[in-house]
Amino acid sequence: MTKTTLARSAFLLSVMALAACTPVETKTSLLTPATGTVRSAGPGDVVLNFQSRRSLPNIVGKADLFGRTTDAGHTTVRFLGTRGAQAVFERSDVTVESNATTMSETPLILPNTTNTNVNGTIGGTPVSATATSTSFQYIPARGSSQYATAAQPIQIALGKGQSVKVEGRTLRVIRVSPTSVDYRIE
Repeated sequence: MTKTTLARSAFLLSVMALAACTPVETKTSLLTPATGTVRSAGPGDVVLNFQSRRSLPNIVGKADLFGRTTDAGHTTVRFLGTRGAQAVFERSDVTVESNATTMSETPLILPNTTNTNVNGTIGGTPVSATATSTSFQYIPARGSSQYATAAQPIQIALGKGQSVKVEGRTLRVIRVSPTSVDYRIE
């Protein structure tokens, strides 16, 4: 084996070992557009929608080497309507607990190799032959279970120019009218 091949193999093994050591994390991302432009919402419209994903833990409790994740819940902020000169929003949080791991979510493919030997004679001449065949058995992932827990919704009333932080983003009210609200996500 050449030195460069050995060095590449050692580097690849080091990278894989480091990747296997990353902790299990939950990441939350904003699904609604956050362009910084002024948007408008009517009663019942979702103004902020976040999704959370948690890393699948591997056999040693660290994050999956391939980056696979599982649902960890979501946060939704909905415009309910107006109360005087204030816009009323409702924040709903749902947390999802799961026992999913890389072992429960990975199917198995098991090879099965068979050797067949044939011995005999043809016209007095001894003959022998060997044949090898391989088949595969697919065992699906066993799956996991999960349950969702919803927190008590929180109502938030904001007037013109006021703002609130949700999951690290700022929801700023620009204008309140009797049937709608103009807002910006920062």
